Amino acid sequence: MKGIYYLVAGLLVASTYGQIPIIQNPGEVELAGIDYGYLPDLGGTEIHNYNVNLNLAKPVGKSIIGLGLTYRYFDFTFDESTNILDLSTYESMHVVRTNLLFIRPLRKDWTLLVSAGPTLMSNFANGVSSEDIVVNALGAVNKRWGDFERNTVLMLGVLYGTQFGEPRVLPAVLLRQKLNHHWSYSFGLPITGINYRINDRHRISALVSPEGLFGNNSNAVAVDGNRILTDTKIQFNGINARLLYRYRFTKNLAFVAEGGFLPTATLRIVDNDNNEIFDLEPGSGAYFKFGIRFALKRPPQNKNLKSDDNEN
Repeated sequence: MKGIYYLVAGLLVASTYGQIPIIQNPGEVELAGIDYGYLPDLGGTEIHNYNVNLNLAKPVGKSIIGLGLTYRYFDFTFDESTNILDLSTYESMHVVRTNLLFIRPLRKDWTLLVSAGPTLMSNFANGVSSEDIVVNALGAVNKRWGDFERNTVLMLGVLYGTQFGEPRVLPAVLLRQKLNHHWSYSFGLPITGINYRINDRHRISALVSPEGLFGNNSNAVAVDGNRILTDTKIQFNGINARLLYRYRFTKNLAFVAEGGFLPTATLRIVDNDNNEIFDLEPGSGAYFKFGIRFALKRPPQNKNLKSDDNEN
């Protein structure tokens, strides 16, 4: 059991743009967060984004069961006139994600991780249908070496989700190392980055990860003036490169500010068979985001191991 809190603390902390749990902040368990993001110009499209997430975890015998709930709202403003279709029904997209997490310690510091849950991505114009549902899932094993001052965690597995737009199967391979009291890094998929802990209150990170939305439009849409299509999708995805600053201003509350850039984004409308209807040709764009986190410190794992209570 000595490593299980270490793992759940890191794996329950989801990045704002991520869609599966990732090893990001092993010193604490993030219970709640709220964010606002703004991308002023992505090839003429303006995007406001609001995000709320909750995470819960409970030990059950030698295992841990976790539940994650996330709500995201995308507000698109299209500076685009087209005779192909009316873009107004794609302006508001909701994402409701549920995630059930199971962690089981194995022998020799190996751990089994299974995470899965349905995600609703839709404008919800006509209620909820099967076309609104996308399954996000991760199956992996983790291996840990080292102690609290210097340690390595390797994750090997498979994920399924919309990280690159439309749902697909992807490898989940991630190496995380804590080099010392200040420096750590992650390399692989779903996230690559480096973290520098200045002191107990301040931390900065440089991160790169995929971002994806595959939202269903439950309105009937007229295409080319005479075809009527249902359950078309707005596909938005790209590689999100960003700088993040985190300031913990109380014991359990932290302020997060982020600035990022999407160098080669995709923003297009596709039909129910994922055939392109219209490409908004977004190119690249920069954004900013800020938010609040509520987190609890990770309990010490073992009296013989050094506590990591100062870890951000």
